[in-house]
Amino acid sequence: MTDKDKTDLDNDAETELYSPSTTVVDGDETEVYTETSGSVGGASSTTIEQLRPGFMLKERFELQDMLGQGGMGAVFRARDLRKVEADHHDPSVAIKVITGDFARDSRAFVALQRETDKSQTLAHPNIITVYDFDRDGSIFFMTMESLSGEVLSQYIAREDKARQEILSYILDLSSAISYAHKRNIVHSDLKPANIFITENGTLKVLDFGIARAYSAIESDKSVQEPNEIVGFTPTYASYEMFEYQPTHPADDVYALGLIAYEMLTGCHPYDRKTAKKADEENLKPKRIGGLASYQWKAIRKALALRRDDRWQTAEEFRKAFSGSGRRVKQLSASLLVAVLAFGAYLAFFQPEAGPEIPFEELPQETQSQVLSQIKEAEQALSFGDINGALFYLDRAYQLHPRNHQVMERLDSIVNRIVGEMESNPDSQRTEYYQEQIKELLKYSALRQNSTLLEKQKEMASQ
Repeated sequence: MTDKDKTDLDNDAETELYSPSTTVVDGDETEVYTETSGSVGGASSTTIEQLRPGFMLKERFELQDMLGQGGMGAVFRARDLRKVEADHHDPSVAIKVITGDFARDSRAFVALQRETDKSQTLAHPNIITVYDFDRDGSIFFMTMESLSGEVLSQYIAREDKARQEILSYILDLSSAISYAHKRNIVHSDLKPANIFITENGTLKVLDFGIARAYSAIESDKSVQEPNEIVGFTPTYASYEMFEYQPTHPADDVYALGLIAYEMLTGCHPYDRKTAKKADEENLKPKRIGGLASYQWKAIRKALALRRDDRWQTAEEFRKAFSGSGRRVKQLSASLLVAVLAFGAYLAFFQPEAGPEIPFEELPQETQSQVLSQIKEAEQALSFGDINGALFYLDRAYQLHPRNHQVMERLDSIVNRIVGEMESNPDSQRTEYYQEQIKELLKYSALRQNSTLLEKQKEMASQ
């Protein structure tokens, strides 16, 4: 994040925290805090004033400027002195710290730990990489990758957006949320302020701080977590969230529809009114001009005010918005067979050649950039962050396709992943493994990886 990103990262003027006994106020300007049965620790509260530039955490992280502040804490840019000592070219990280009254609440500690745990399970190129959860005395914090760019709310306000770029971002966003849903995680506070566009044009979903695994709730509706801190943003919250109904992926779908509408029009489809108010006033979103009918249908259904009328998962929305299946139906059976056969030939019988241009013949600046991305990947691997390593290696690959150093590291990572699959041949995890391979193949550097393609074919035949 850069200086231009010093916006309210969590947009907490719009955030409300609630418990089952709370009355939620319609509108998006009131911030409500409630107390439930969570215990309060004896540690003194950490204030924003204490966390000024130069403040040290664990004698390792030197805080710099504050990037954003929310109801539970604040996010700072920081220097990792361990990276500085190793002469790393970019020693910056982002650190989320619990502050204010929540710093004395044991539930907040649990919430931040859960955010870290859940985020670490979400290895997806469009979800922010979280490194670790730690404490320094009474201060609890989380370290994550430092991003440069702008929050989506800033992007939406721009007038120079290209329609095709917006459509691509909508698919990236739905892909990230679908990935989380398949792992039984619902974001629960999806909004433009929790989405980031990096300087290189990559969309990243932030802050799974209140995301909750819904599988336990689905299997036992009586399960309650009275000590859990839960929040939502009124203008992006589904109708059911106001009624304290169990968390459901369709809650994220409603927010996804709102965000897609805003990205394409610059306006909230219900004039920033809550779902309950929109329902009371029988409001209907205006059709977005210039969209294909199937794209508008996907957004319109996502915007349905009642859960039963919406897409039930982000994957359903993604397939509808992308026209998945629609184009296939338009192909004749013989043409489809020919296309698939030719694709299989390219995937399995065309070997990857080496780089067209030798590394030493690249411009000096490009060589430096490639080496920098490889170094970032190695640093990520030292943290055990495979997703981060893949992200940087993919960027190096795009700078110098089929670079030998990059390909060697990619092959090592792929062999490790596939090896873990083969050492745990659990039939119940086959679908998870198939999805994991599908996500890996989205990286441009891995699209023709023979090990992944052969494993994908093997699983499909089982």
